[in-house]
Amino acid sequence: MASKPHLFLKWVKIETWFDMREITPSFFPDLEKHVEGQVLRKTAPYPIQSYHELVRKVAQLSFLNKDYLLFFRGQDQDYQNKAGTSTFYPTIYRKEILTTQEVRARFEMLEIAACKLTEAFEREKLDGRADLRRKQYIAWSILQHYGVCDTPLLDLTQSLRVAATFAQMDNKAERGMVYVFGLPYTTNRITYNSEQDLVIVRLLSICPPQALRPYFQEGYLCGTLDITDSYTNKSELDFKNRLVAKFSIPTDESFWGNSFSRIPKNLLFPENDLVEELCVRVREEMISEMKSVFVS
Repeated sequence: MASKPHLFLKWVKIETWFDMREITPSFFPDLEKHVEGQVLRKTAPYPIQSYHELVRKVAQLSFLNKDYLLFFRGQDQDYQNKAGTSTFYPTIYRKEILTTQEVRARFEMLEIAACKLTEAFEREKLDGRADLRRKQYIAWSILQHYGVCDTPLLDLTQSLRVAATFAQMDNKAERGMVYVFGLPYTTNRITYNSEQDLVIVRLLSICPPQALRPYFQEGYLCGTLDITDSYTNKSELDFKNRLVAKFSIPTDESFWGNSFSRIPKNLLFPENDLVEELCVRVREEMISEMKSVFVS
């Protein structure tokens, strides 16, 4: 039998009239020339040849965009919509055409997962279990980071090395992608910015010490401030609105040079992570319950 939903769904707003504020980043001269007046998210990625070069280019961007704190995301490829635009939707909103019914069904699954995760934390008497029940963003962040179910949050990191490693990880192509996003400066473990309509969660500050993965990945989660299962314009939920740069990097080891190296996969996904074990159980329980519903 599925766990009875409790606190989380009533916190999800049914309507929202807030748009994620789009930023206009400043570029270093070579990137300005590369973009050539086009919309950044529609341009080809700026090619980078080495990690040292990547660090130098990001340093320039950081200096030129002082109003924003830079975050990074590594992907195996540049995922685009039919219009040829790079898109960065949180998983709960991903699909070219997404009906309101589908979105609400995903939010219902998210609520069930959050309830199960809270119960698991309480059984194990983990630190932070009281906050997990009271603050929806904590449960959602853990569920997203450990890949339990779709959530309205996007995985980011403040480590350029982590992002570059993810761009190369299990990537059979010659090049991977590193994205740079400009977000408001964080002030707390959960930063609510009403002016920018964003919420930013620092995983290191909300996870118990038994959660090892967030410490190695230096993970953050970000979403729109007014979470909703209904929206006027889906593009208001796309983090392309906060894009500062997109780079392509080689996937071979020569990218790192002699002074740096790719982070081993077993460090980014360490063993003996109790929170990962709990999340795997939650996911397995949900899959089992879904199968039993279809069978019946």
